[in-house]
Amino acid sequence: MVQKRSRMAKVVVMVCLTALTAFAGIAQANGDFGGGRHHFKKISEKLALTDAQKTQAKAIFQANRTVVKPLFESLRTEHKALQALIHADAVDEAAIRAESAKIALIQADLNVNRATAGVQFRAILTPAQLAILKTLPHRGEPHAGPLEP
Repeated sequence: MVQKRSRMAKVVVMVCLTALTAFAGIAQANGDFGGGRHHFKKISEKLALTDAQKTQAKAIFQANRTVVKPLFESLRTEHKALQALIHADAVDEAAIRAESAKIALIQADLNVNRATAGVQFRAILTPAQLAILKTLPHRGEPHAGPLEP
């Protein structure tokens, strides 16, 4: 009985973490890259981007959106499938684990894409702008001074 309860608790924790990751990804998608237009405006002001840099950045982020959109659609679909498994009358641990793994792979693809777009964005910045960017908080982190590279 205790083993069954412990196993169930592990499954519930894993599912909750997976759901949290999925919701964070969905929230990221709904805000465009980096938190949306308002966020881009604030960043471009803090970095004093030139008009040419703004144009390049917008092109990078637009290309990113076309890649990310189908990934987020897939993430939503898989998340719905996971929710159906979680709320089923019987617990199918193997199916829940498999669905959670699918979500993790999609989230990994999104994270790789985010890193790639970040590298492309940083490539258009001057060394002074890069120094300023490193002092700004990353999404989800409190601002505690300069950030490590």
